[in-house]
Amino acid sequence: SFDLNLQQELQETVNEALAGYTEVNDEGVYALQSAAVCIDNDNGYVRAIVGGRSQDFSGYTLNRAFQSYRQPGSSIKPLIVYTPAMMQDYTPDSTVYDIDVKTAQKKGVDVSSLTGASMSLRSAVVNSKNGCAHQVFNDIGPKYGLSFATQMEFDRIVPADYTLSAALGGLTYGVTTVQMASGYAALVNEGEFRTPTCITSIVDDNGDELYKEDKAVPVYSSDAAADMIDIMKGVIKSGTAASMKWSSSSSLAAAGKTGTTNESKDGWFCGVTPYYTISVWVGYDTPRTLDSLRGGSDPASIWKDAMLEMTDGMDEDVDFPYAE
Repeated sequence: SFDLNLQQELQETVNEALAGYTEVNDEGVYALQSAAVCIDNDNGYVRAIVGGRSQDFSGYTLNRAFQSYRQPGSSIKPLIVYTPAMMQDYTPDSTVYDIDVKTAQKKGVDVSSLTGASMSLRSAVVNSKNGCAHQVFNDIGPKYGLSFATQMEFDRIVPADYTLSAALGGLTYGVTTVQMASGYAALVNEGEFRTPTCITSIVDDNGDELYKEDKAVPVYSSDAAADMIDIMKGVIKSGTAASMKWSSSSSLAAAGKTGTTNESKDGWFCGVTPYYTISVWVGYDTPRTLDSLRGGSDPASIWKDAMLEMTDGMDEDVDFPYAE
């Protein structure tokens, strides 16, 4: 399913964005790394997958896009907190509260009794308010929220992850860039998940088909998925990814979410247009702080430049299939 042109564009975008980071580890591998995945929204196929910055190494086979599990930070919120919540009693206009997370994490505290600055769920997502995600996740429950990740084949969700910390991306092992791309692609696909694959078909020497891609599986309701896409448009227009100035470069509809882990060890941007879903991770193989790293910095920049290249010449006067 690979599109070699898209593959080259995504690889070059990663290389160029991080070209200024020249530090290498003891093996001569670039210390600051990235992974990125592009999924075709029409069919769920992986069109491009980048497992690291380009280097001339014989026998170097690590592909971070599907072999490296990292903490997703706030980029997990649409998948396990807010879209699931909107399948219950929440709407984009529901009032949520930016509770103090440190207080909520203290032993014996009744999280449901805590309060804080009130705002709409939409505003909480656009401005990535951790206290709101913590409050909503407490209300819907970790078992319910994480069930959506396991339905979408996030394969390293373990019993220890069923805590409120998961709402902010605090997972034992984490997620891959492929998994995050497939999760966001499900939101575009009216809530239906398709297993990310690079294989379109396998046939034997008689031409009989031995394998074809799996069918889509309903995970989110189409209404909740549509609302989440609409909310995440605001992240790009006026929220935590506004600095990439998408609208000044393209009139194509776009939606996404940033993610930054504690001490800026991982940066994410997962975003969609009607044509493609792209997820981007930036960080070190052995996690460490990079003060300038935010989901809205290098990851969003890579996403923007790659998406612009991939959609160049396509009709920009289109919206997501179920946009109002």
